[in-house]
Amino acid sequence: MLKTQVIGYKESTRNCFSKELNNKTLKLFVNKSIFSKIPASALEQFESISQIKEVESPIIAHSDICPGFSVPIGTSFLSLKQSGIISPSAVGYDINCGVRLIKTSLNKSDLTKDKLIELRNKLRSLPIGLSKDGYKITKKDLDEILNTGINWCIKKKICSSSQTNRIESRGVCKFASSNLVSVLAKKRGIIELGTLGQGNHFIDVLFVDKLFNSVLSKKFGLKKNQVVILIHTGSRGLGHQVANDYNLLCAKKIPFPYFEFNSVLGQKYFKAMSAASNFAFVNREILSLRIKGIFSDIFIGQLNLKLDLVCDLSHNIASIENINGQKYIVHRKGSTLVTKEGPIILPGSMLDNSFLLFPDKCISKTFNTLPHGLGRSKSRLDAKEEININELITIMNKNGIELGGRSENVMREEQPGAYKDSSEIISTLKQLKLAKVIVSFKPIIVITG
Repeated sequence: MLKTQVIGYKESTRNCFSKELNNKTLKLFVNKSIFSKIPASALEQFESISQIKEVESPIIAHSDICPGFSVPIGTSFLSLKQSGIISPSAVGYDINCGVRLIKTSLNKSDLTKDKLIELRNKLRSLPIGLSKDGYKITKKDLDEILNTGINWCIKKKICSSSQTNRIESRGVCKFASSNLVSVLAKKRGIIELGTLGQGNHFIDVLFVDKLFNSVLSKKFGLKKNQVVILIHTGSRGLGHQVANDYNLLCAKKIPFPYFEFNSVLGQKYFKAMSAASNFAFVNREILSLRIKGIFSDIFIGQLNLKLDLVCDLSHNIASIENINGQKYIVHRKGSTLVTKEGPIILPGSMLDNSFLLFPDKCISKTFNTLPHGLGRSKSRLDAKEEININELITIMNKNGIELGGRSENVMREEQPGAYKDSSEIISTLKQLKLAKVIVSFKPIIVITG
């Protein structure tokens, strides 16, 4: 079992725990059950953020809080743009890791057993895991991708400009500079565009299980039993290399590596991070293109087959935002920006439902931030040792879910018991008036990296 530590926290309101430390308020938007199981190492990392004088109060965490590299996943904080900080560790190694939701014109009834198996096998043949079989691009293409993001895809007629309003930042981080991305990072990225990656990255095929809000579900074009696709991936080795390169350059390393935002190196990292973010937006678009090709091949008789983007959201990024009339640098590591237009994706586990959410009236209490997922309840090692691959496949088959992946070890690490129960997270978000539930999605195919 993971050691937990809850010293000094009090339940300030129902489903919200807080602690005063270094003249700052630490806030955890979790229920009692989840709070009692937070690993001590995650809380220690969370509390360490308060040591940096430039960080503003409050510092927040959601139910998906768990240990990360120096800074815990599931947290966010802000500092004033004019005097603030930027940290590669507080953004994370997978810069602009994010989730994309695509709706299809298919119904669950269209996915016969034979079609499901064929679809699983073809999705499994994509460049998943640590694949280097990326979409073929030139060095000039890569620089343009890093500088212009999704606009490169529009120029190449890979996607239309009409979908950019469904992508965070319209798919372009405008401060990006490819010149500040290292040769090694580019060498890694040029062979990885349109690949999934390993760890908790996935491609899921799901169907709309329940409608909770008929007005909002209609607004986003979702109906009962409709088939959808979730893609979870980021900037791959390019983003990891950018984070590593700049972490090594940080002179200030306590409690974790960071730069003054307006310093020369702070600005260089911000522009390199923005370039890696642009790569991630394009990576998800190219992977979508490959997935759409598979659906078109399998459902060739469906003359009216359509696959449309619902939203594409990041959960590892630092951005400049206007809050209460002032400009801040907002770090979100394993947490998602909420806009007034919504929606927000909360992915589930292999068995547990995923959810589409919409911001509620109290969302400003978290400076417009929601959790990026359920959060791990077991370490990767514990999850893997708890189950063998045959047991996992049997469980999935009993629940009518086709499982595929490149690595049996990764599938075991990502087994359903590795994650928290979605009902607790959803209940907390609703009770705190942070989010409304639009629909839930039930998985039928799960592809891990």
